[in-house]
Amino acid sequence: SDVVIRYEGTLDKFMGDAIMAFFNAPVPQEDHALRAVCTATEIHERVAQEGPEANGRRLGFGIGIHTGDAVVGNVGSQYLMNYTALGDSVNVAKRLQEMAGPGQTLISQATYELVRDWVDVVPLGERRLEGRQAPIHVYEVRAVRLSPAERERLTRPLEPVASAKVNAEDVEETR
Repeated sequence: SDVVIRYEGTLDKFMGDAIMAFFNAPVPQEDHALRAVCTATEIHERVAQEGPEANGRRLGFGIGIHTGDAVVGNVGSQYLMNYTALGDSVNVAKRLQEMAGPGQTLISQATYELVRDWVDVVPLGERRLEGRQAPIHVYEVRAVRLSPAERERLTRPLEPVASAKVNAEDVEETR
């Protein structure tokens, strides 16, 4: 999750063995699609180097990225409120993630159009996604062509989250 934050993405939620993150909100980002793809490639690099192992094999996972409109904001009820993104674009990204194999990042045509000058991809052709009638063009990201300085421009330094130790005697019991 620190990679998402470093590229100034919004970490939405942890869902079992997955995370959901989005870019371009709450603060607009001119280069949001590139930030998302850089985040994905760095996550794959880190997992390949230091990720968990099972039965002597390094675990991997797939990432899906789509660019489009979404409803972003506080969604919920009086009992639970979350800052999140909703809509067809979120569903497309999720379907791409489900299609992606371990260590693979799949992007839609909409995302590809925004990052084409900085990425090497393999076109996978049109694919049908669950819940959609029309197929979409899918690309596998193989590499991001940015210098270390260009990548650094897209990131911010991480600052640790402050925490406080609470003593039991400092907590008043309420009924």
